[in-house]
Amino acid sequence: MDQRILNEQRIEEFRAYLQQEEKSEATIDKYIRDARAFCAFSGGTGVTKELVRSWKQTLTEKGYAVRSVNSMLASLNSLLGFLGWEDCRVKSLKTQRQTYSPEEKELTRAEYLRLLKAAKDRPQLMYKSSRNLVHTRHFFSI
Repeated sequence: MDQRILNEQRIEEFRAYLQQEEKSEATIDKYIRDARAFCAFSGGTGVTKELVRSWKQTLTEKGYAVRSVNSMLASLNSLLGFLGWEDCRVKSLKTQRQTYSPEEKELTRAEYLRLLKAAKDRPQLMYKSSRNLVHTRHFFSI
């Protein structure tokens, strides 16, 4: 089996591929930045699924947000697919959806009333459904 070494030449070939696929410059820059970060992590050793898992774990331990880790993994998985190294690709981290918003993100009654007053003073801000407004008035006993 050929040694799977990630180097700058392969990364630049990946850049050309992304350009050919008409990816945006921002996407290309992000994918290349993530590819270089993984290349530095690999230290010139052969790329294996275990190495990719180790990078995933390291990013998590460094405190990266789940979305950030998953974004970097998506970049790397794209590169690995381009190189034909599909067996080294890894799954994203699981994200847990929040059913309820944290209390600090909820409006207080005073904030809600201030928002409602602003909407009344500027009709263009008013929500189009009068049913919603009636329900809201009932709920807050306005």
